[in-house]
Amino acid sequence: MNPLYRKLNERFPERIAPTKQSFQTEARALGQWIAQLPLGNAMAAARPLLAAINEISTLKIDGYQRLAALEMLRGPIQQMIAQADRQVVGSSFPLPSAKYQLGLQSRDFHAAMALGYTMAAYEICSPEGKVPFLKGKPVAMALGRALAHWSEQLLRGYLLYASPQSGVWKSMHDLIRFAQSIQLADKEYDDPLLGKASVTPELCYKQSLLFAISNPYRLSQRDMLDAFDACRSWAQYAVLKPGGGGEFALPLEEDRGPGYLPEERQAGAGALLSFSTEGVVTYLERELSIAQSMNATLSFKLRNGNAVSLGQDLIRRAMYCWKPVFDRMHQRLGAGHELDTLIGLTALHYHLANKTDFESFVRDIRGPGISMSERDRSASWTNNSGGADSSRPIATRARVLDQGLGGYRLEWSSVSGAKAKIGELIGMAVTGENDEDDERDWMVGAIRWIRFDADGRVEAGIELLARQAVPAAVRPADGNGVFKTPMRAIELVPLKRDDNMATIVAPSIGDKAYSRIEFSKPAVHFSDQAGKTRLQTDVEVLENTGAYLRLAPRDAAGLTT
Repeated sequence: MNPLYRKLNERFPERIAPTKQSFQTEARALGQWIAQLPLGNAMAAARPLLAAINEISTLKIDGYQRLAALEMLRGPIQQMIAQADRQVVGSSFPLPSAKYQLGLQSRDFHAAMALGYTMAAYEICSPEGKVPFLKGKPVAMALGRALAHWSEQLLRGYLLYASPQSGVWKSMHDLIRFAQSIQLADKEYDDPLLGKASVTPELCYKQSLLFAISNPYRLSQRDMLDAFDACRSWAQYAVLKPGGGGEFALPLEEDRGPGYLPEERQAGAGALLSFSTEGVVTYLERELSIAQSMNATLSFKLRNGNAVSLGQDLIRRAMYCWKPVFDRMHQRLGAGHELDTLIGLTALHYHLANKTDFESFVRDIRGPGISMSERDRSASWTNNSGGADSSRPIATRARVLDQGLGGYRLEWSSVSGAKAKIGELIGMAVTGENDEDDERDWMVGAIRWIRFDADGRVEAGIELLARQAVPAAVRPADGNGVFKTPMRAIELVPLKRDDNMATIVAPSIGDKAYSRIEFSKPAVHFSDQAGKTRLQTDVEVLENTGAYLRLAPRDAAGLTT
């Protein structure tokens, strides 16, 4: 018996012969059952659909019959998942419980389908793991469908910023190795859910690898969906070959992928496959060079498949992640010490201002001439998260997993209560004996990727923006030139000494709102001077994360004059 074939059934449930009370998998009966489902109501239809798939996996039925039943259920299930995605994608984190459960349900759907297709391939090739005469296409389709659903299962976890579930990557490794051993890894079959695109088991596997090394944890949910679909097309140009000498070595006996981060891309001695993106990079660089406009989107599709359009910035961000560990810009050093962290502009401003509420801070630097109405005080961009200025933001302790000149990799424990999201501003300082330590130097960074572990721990990658920062206030002008109510801002001291241009971060209320601003900051310590106020009429938006904007004056003197 093929030893790789035997590996496929390691996670199969116990199966029993079907009875009259069992779920009916015969085509006519199953078709009638599907027709009666209330598919317009995802909440009502999802539960019986998931129960049906799980029950089918407990029945001893013919492999071809199992494959046919799963093919009939695949369309309705995709419809349920699409409805759930519309509820989950675009939501703020942490997700409300109802939406989080929808995300978990979508992940369960794909896991159940992947298991079912694996069982179908195993049963068709029974008992020795050999492909029956002229049955290569259904076997390849069953193996490819299993790989595709495992890949989609990983995606639904990424949409929740959750770590992969145990066993998923190992199952995918086992499937592709078996497909290669029976010479069906490159066997084509059609996928009706992709516009009848022609796919192969290897293409489905390479898609999951390419998306993983793009580090989905640094993408927004919408970008994840677009990049995932694009990776299916790009995977045509990636190369999978025996041995571990390529750009990315795959540890096929381990339950992990190629690594989401450079420091996770350390291959073990058991790596049997290597994955190369050189062909993908060459193809995308050519497509990017052909684009006439920097703002033009690029479209990608498989033969007979549906097209997906991506912005050039998203493509470049994905390509940037396709670097082996030795190509990293800054060397990473092991750590283990702890830092106090402040998440969000409001919390960081409060501590930089020596725990002064924002209204008092504005009065100190601008005098009593500027005040805020009750409406202004209740606005989201003047408040602390969760309440008024009297609610003091408290620093949260995080452990440094590793660090480099460019930033940190942090981990918050499950009891920390840390609530973070991609693109959020974060302050970091050496731990103090207590939270009353006023004279603390807060570094400023931005959360570039985030991942939630099953035990509740939060891991995040932080880009360092500044080692020193100054609390400030900014007043953008409206279209008529009238200045609005002051908002919190932070001036970032340049990281490099030869860079004399400071930048500021301010609430994200729209790029055009900051074309003309009035910027105020406190006087230097131990000085008799009052706070500085400057009118800036030419401002460049360097970054808009959705949580904050990073701005810079276009003149060389910047805001430091």
